[in-house]
Amino acid sequence: MTPFGAAAVRQDVIPLPPLDPDPGSVAYFDTETTGLAGGTGTYVFAAAVATPIDCGLRVAQVFLPEPGMESAFLHALREELEPARGVATFNGGSFDLPVLRTRWVMARMPGEFSHAAHVDLLTLVRALYRHRLETCTLRYVEQRVLGYERDDPLPSALVPDAYFDFLRTGSLDLLGAALEHNRLDVISLVHLHSRLLRRLQGADVDMDADDWLALGRHRWRRGARADGWRALRNATAFAKGEAAATAGLLITRGLVRRGSIQAADTLLDWLEASARQDVRVSVARARLLEWRRREPELALAVVEDAQRRMPDVADDLEHRRARLRRKVELRRGDGLRRGRDGRKRDVRQVQLEAPILDGTA
Repeated sequence: MTPFGAAAVRQDVIPLPPLDPDPGSVAYFDTETTGLAGGTGTYVFAAAVATPIDCGLRVAQVFLPEPGMESAFLHALREELEPARGVATFNGGSFDLPVLRTRWVMARMPGEFSHAAHVDLLTLVRALYRHRLETCTLRYVEQRVLGYERDDPLPSALVPDAYFDFLRTGSLDLLGAALEHNRLDVISLVHLHSRLLRRLQGADVDMDADDWLALGRHRWRRGARADGWRALRNATAFAKGEAAATAGLLITRGLVRRGSIQAADTLLDWLEASARQDVRVSVARARLLEWRRREPELALAVVEDAQRRMPDVADDLEHRRARLRRKVELRRGDGLRRGRDGRKRDVRQVQLEAPILDGTA
């Protein structure tokens, strides 16, 4: 019972072994709606909230029997979410939460639809696994990341129809399957979050250069610079492949920003010997030698060596080689002129300082 009337809530506890890593006090929730368009005409008719507890996983499911009971439905849902120190969804930041806020306003509920800090697991999946996945739907993520294929009682596209049939005829044939679909969704989020936390810690034993690169980029963008730096170093240590070279180039940029030009050149030299068919490394080293170390001769040698190693991209490097060659020739010409001018100055100085002869010799 709520201040707005009765709410339909079902609760049960599922045995669950301790999660490793343990995400802490997090409420995982997923909603089912009458459509995907959002806006004022979209209702939330079911929501499942899963909360890890000492003896397993507590799953509470709130149901909207009819639109007139929406206030009680929303109040019961918020009460399920409020005790948690964080909430987790799958694409909830773009869909579930905005729809719930809209329904809160449309139902003229007091205050706002408040909740704890939110983490969108879809965002993490895209950041850490996009290079491995053809699509990031929850079903596909379950198969490729969690390693199981769900025997879903009802496809997602038919869930709204099940609710409309219930409202029109009172039929429970498909409604039970729709609610079970919602329940399985939220249980998957619990396991997915634990798996993502393990990947964020770099604890997956099968991580390759692409995985470490994705992790390093994500941690760096989120402000965890030390963790991002370590992940990029691990990716670079694979030495071969595009991902290892990309990670090395990112580290090089960081070294240049710090003013560690010699360290950046040493790393690029090592990468060039390892990733001999990656033209990006040669171009990066040539630029470093030309503009940071002011050594166009060495930069020219790097470009010409890259043209010999990679004839497929030789034409793309020709403009840079020609420009560097002109710069080298100009520098040599300036050096010769400075040398001649210096010798002339020395002769004049000797003449001026020579003793004046008195003609008696």
